[in-house]
Amino acid sequence: MHQVTPLRSPVALLTALALLCGALALVLGLSTPASAVTRHGGFTTDPATGTLAAGLTSVTADGPCPAPAEADKPYVKGVLALVHPGDPTLTAPIAEAAPGGPLGTTPISGPLTGSGAGYATLQDRLRELVPSGPLDGRYELRLSCETADSEARAAYFSRMIEVTGENWSSIGQQATNLKVGSDSATPPVSRAFPIRAEIEPAAAAGTVTFLTLDEATGEIKELGTEDLVDGKAEVTATMHDTVNASFPVLAQYTPADPAAYTPSQVLETFMAGPAVTPSPTGTPTPTGTPTPTGTPTPTGTPTDGPTDEPTDEPTPTDTPGTGATPTPTESGSASGSGSASGGTTGTTGGLSGSSGAGDSGPTGSGSTGASPQGGSGGTLAATGAASAASAALGALSLCLLGAAAVITVRRRTAVARP
Repeated sequence: MHQVTPLRSPVALLTALALLCGALALVLGLSTPASAVTRHGGFTTDPATGTLAAGLTSVTADGPCPAPAEADKPYVKGVLALVHPGDPTLTAPIAEAAPGGPLGTTPISGPLTGSGAGYATLQDRLRELVPSGPLDGRYELRLSCETADSEARAAYFSRMIEVTGENWSSIGQQATNLKVGSDSATPPVSRAFPIRAEIEPAAAAGTVTFLTLDEATGEIKELGTEDLVDGKAEVTATMHDTVNASFPVLAQYTPADPAAYTPSQVLETFMAGPAVTPSPTGTPTPTGTPTPTGTPTPTGTPTDGPTDEPTDEPTPTDTPGTGATPTPTESGSASGSGSASGGTTGTTGGLSGSSGAGDSGPTGSGSTGASPQGGSGGTLAATGAASAASAALGALSLCLLGAAAVITVRRRTAVARP
């Protein structure tokens, strides 16, 4: 097996991808689940060149390891591994480096120790990939942050090397890691949803092509090709109209400068979720009709005149008695009273309203990237009517469906070594 040849022919590219996906589906069924890996920079080697038999003697990462996923399981060492050229989610450990201080504050740096169980030399690992013939080609090495119990190496630093004959040397080309995700792993049926790709390192320029399988015909369909802006690209797709139907997406990164960055690709699968009923967007709605609590009512009827009429009739002050001579007197009194009182009482009715709020959508999850080494890569396309192209398209369609189904429940970052 020689270095991966640049795939300039669409037929050759599709055929290679079909074989890759078929092997990927088989490996996925036997490997352990793993979370997405993240590239945190590069590392230097000492020496920078040498023989395959001698390999590397020491390494130094560009920076410290990030915070671990679990605080009670800190990173305690670095593990150097060879990445499989055809499937970068598969790595084979070569040696380990014990840090000089806490990895959360100091970079992985120091001599490599390859005597641990499961380790092998660089030459042996390469021979596992290429059992016979020349080893010439470009390969990625990863220096991963690892916990004491050797759990998933999710955080890593990367270095590309070139092998010529029995010698190797570090090169300036950088391996890329592509991730794909959305707002949710289960977008609602029949609804448009965004598909986002993110390249690591973010400085890598180029385009990302998004492909899927047509639900009706089973043929490859391009969702779009977008330029990377600040390391990200996005397209919009419409989810299937059947709940739990899988929606596989194959994203491929094509570098603008193949000499500076490697191409990479990743297969991610989304599942159609239940339909979502739109919620009110927040228009205020009155909760009641304003109603006055009282009607102004006068408390009394005003009177404008006195309540009693004056009398002009003289009123005798004495009653004639026996033996007395009545003496008439003319006296009169006029008395009158009047009152006018009036008032209004009442309260003003209140108006209250409440606004509704819509629900926001969930976030999505990215997947581990793939970075096939050697060659400049190219944009996938379903072309031609020749039998070779048809066979490649059919094989790729089948492998995409198979790998997509398995990826839904199984992930991995490394191959277990005895």
